Amino acid sequence: MPNFIDLAGQEYGRLTVIARAPNIRVRTAWLCKCSCGNTVVVTGNDLRRGKTKSCGCYGNEVRASRATKAGLARGEQMKKHGRAGSRLYAIWKSMRQRCNNPNDKYYRDYGGRGIKVCDDWNDYSAFEKWALSSGYDPLAPFGACTLDRSNNDLGYSPLNCRWVPLSIQANNRRKRTVRK
Repeated sequence: MPNFIDLAGQEYGRLTVIARAPNIRVRTAWLCKCSCGNTVVVTGNDLRRGKTKSCGCYGNEVRASRATKAGLARGEQMKKHGRAGSRLYAIWKSMRQRCNNPNDKYYRDYGGRGIKVCDDWNDYSAFEKWALSSGYDPLAPFGACTLDRSNNDLGYSPLNCRWVPLSIQANNRRKRTVRK
């Protein structure tokens, strides 16, 4: 049996060991005070190996920082055209994702087989202008106004796209082959 190591008074990250606490299962546990003022019970192994360095406040600070950065990026995006979050923006974004992002679930059926978005539509404002002048209805119920490519083998462009209900779009597909 290893010798008992008294950790009282020692500091590990943001934690200062106050006193011994009841064991956690068979592990020696310690009551610690965090620099934020909270107390927490931690095993000696987790303290000495650096697995636990705070009461959890550090992880919360890191997550809050990341969320703030993401929020700032989204704020910049909103300033650009002010439409992020609209239905039309979601249509534009998903069109670009499935054509440009190899990690997208549908990339294999779009970008993977050569379907591209025309250069003009890489700018949301140009896509929005085309959509509003070519029949897009922002008040249409679900499935009544969907983006469709007239020729399923060509990419997304003003000459190959139209707004149609799902019933018409369902007829515009290529023959499926069995995937292996």
